[in-house]
Amino acid sequence: MKRSIVLIVDDDPGVRDTLETILKDCYETVSVSNGLEAIEVVKSMPIDLVLMDINLPHMDGFKAMGEIKKADNDVGILVVSATDNAQKAVHALNIGAYDYIVKPFETEDLLLKVRRYADKLSLKRDVLFLKEELRKNLGYGEIISRTPVMRKVFELVKKVSATASSVLITGESGTGKELIARAIQRLGPRKDRPFIAVNCGAVPAELMESELFGYEKGAFTGAHATRIGKFEYADGGTVFLDEVSTLPLHLQAKLLRVLQEKSFERVGGNREINVDIRVLAATNINIEEAVKRGRFREDLYYRLKVVPIELPPLRDRKEDIPLLAEYFLERHCKKCNKTVKGISGAAISLLSQYPWPGNVRELENLIERLVVLAKDGSEITCDDIPLEVVCPEAETLKFGGEVEDFRKATRAFERRFIINILTKANWNRTLASDIMKVHRNTLLHKMKELGIDNLHPSRRGRTRIAGI
Repeated sequence: MKRSIVLIVDDDPGVRDTLETILKDCYETVSVSNGLEAIEVVKSMPIDLVLMDINLPHMDGFKAMGEIKKADNDVGILVVSATDNAQKAVHALNIGAYDYIVKPFETEDLLLKVRRYADKLSLKRDVLFLKEELRKNLGYGEIISRTPVMRKVFELVKKVSATASSVLITGESGTGKELIARAIQRLGPRKDRPFIAVNCGAVPAELMESELFGYEKGAFTGAHATRIGKFEYADGGTVFLDEVSTLPLHLQAKLLRVLQEKSFERVGGNREINVDIRVLAATNINIEEAVKRGRFREDLYYRLKVVPIELPPLRDRKEDIPLLAEYFLERHCKKCNKTVKGISGAAISLLSQYPWPGNVRELENLIERLVVLAKDGSEITCDDIPLEVVCPEAETLKFGGEVEDFRKATRAFERRFIINILTKANWNRTLASDIMKVHRNTLLHKMKELGIDNLHPSRRGRTRIAGI
């Protein structure tokens, strides 16, 4: 496993030796005494993080930071300075520093800040690697995952893409069924042909037949001209029928004919139209149960389910949440023209504990909201995560309920309160207990009782995808 390379920039040899001793067990270190040397090192080798003093000989530390960022904009900079000046700290953050720590510092505090950046760098590398690998293998870079269950899905997609067989993709809403359908098409021989997606649940039942099959002029009132349907538009390509289980029974019969005969008639017409199409379908319900209840044709079900692909909910692939959060953060920062430094380790842990009933789509929507509301140059922390994510049970509480509801409400408040104080104290539990005016052991007991101890950024190893 590759270790991060940390460049230490300080004119005091004692400080350099101390920092090297603190970091040597987990990181590769390089030390220099001034900004000019630091710039040359960054230009000559891949540096991940720079620990930099501000008061340096030969070149001001702020100017050196600017030159380092010009040489490598992706390198992280943690200012380590004896100058306890709020204006200078803000200036350092504004010109690209990742964080600011004042000498003398606690070893645990320094390691925490370095580890936080290493975690972010690890996530970014994982996302870039997965995007490239999945782009090569799936032809679609938006499917981010490295879990075994999704790897099996990817392998199945590769196998089925070379065929013309029908595929039924199942999974809860928001799991990415259309992304999988598009990946199947892009990997197959029809990749340069049309891909027509139809949301069967969004089109009124009385209009669906015309939508799929088109209609002849005069077929009904208002049909002033012949209209081509989706199947004709997709000739030579792929039709993706999302929420196929919502199709009325009489249209299910016509769809079965298209699958079997590759032909149909427009509404109001009697001329047979032949098409060469591949049909991919998706549903978020138990379609076998619908068959038993007579709401879905059994013969159509088996005709669609030549190759079944089942997508797992996000709660069953929680190790993907940090990767997806980083990917969506990057995407929506570009979309909104915002600069957000990242998501704190504790916030990632909160996101990883939430069950995500809306799956990947819900996660993306939340990250977009957080980006929109964030200040440029800031980091998303636990304070920014909505209460319904921090404590999902609090959303269902109603005033005037039973005693159990009161206990849930109290637990939700305590959990949010303690997380907020810990975040403000950089997860220094001694400092947090002083702020709350409780004994440190009381805080530790409450953290364990409320499941907060697992959110500490230094324990991210339980949820991390890959280390550095």
